[in-house]
Amino acid sequence: MALDQKARETIREEALRLSKEFAKLDGRRPRLLLIETENDLPEDRKQRKLAANSFADSGWDVDVSPLESPEDAARSAADNDAHFVFYTSGSPSKVKQSISLAQGLCLYGRDDILIAVHQVKPEEKEALFRYGIICAFGSDYEYLQASLTMLRILIAREKEELDDNAY
Repeated sequence: MALDQKARETIREEALRLSKEFAKLDGRRPRLLLIETENDLPEDRKQRKLAANSFADSGWDVDVSPLESPEDAARSAADNDAHFVFYTSGSPSKVKQSISLAQGLCLYGRDDILIAVHQVKPEEKEALFRYGIICAFGSDYEYLQASLTMLRILIAREKEELDDNAY
């Protein structure tokens, strides 16, 4: 669903506001790792560039990983202390790669790092959710909208943790 320029700007402004709100709660800006794994399609590289720009424009600190295995991407996310890993791929193996990434994060003791997958088909969502991937966006879901959704999730989680620590 394509957004017009006015809607895009409104979403970007809201994302910037939420990014600042998150920074006040967490002490730093939200950090995103954009990954590239084996079996990705050639056109996925262009999508990653678009995603990196959209997320950076909406207040995220964005790291872009080199081509690596899901297990190495999990290590990179842990080493970079990312809040979210974002994976956009049209590859038929993206579900398997995403699950391996989630398992890798658990093995590193970093199941607090959230995962978002883009270009997901409706029939793939259940498997992703079953393995703890918190966001599964269709290919028509714009990156700015994804940024806004992911920021809302981070803020809700941060507020919940602050409430839990109050007791």
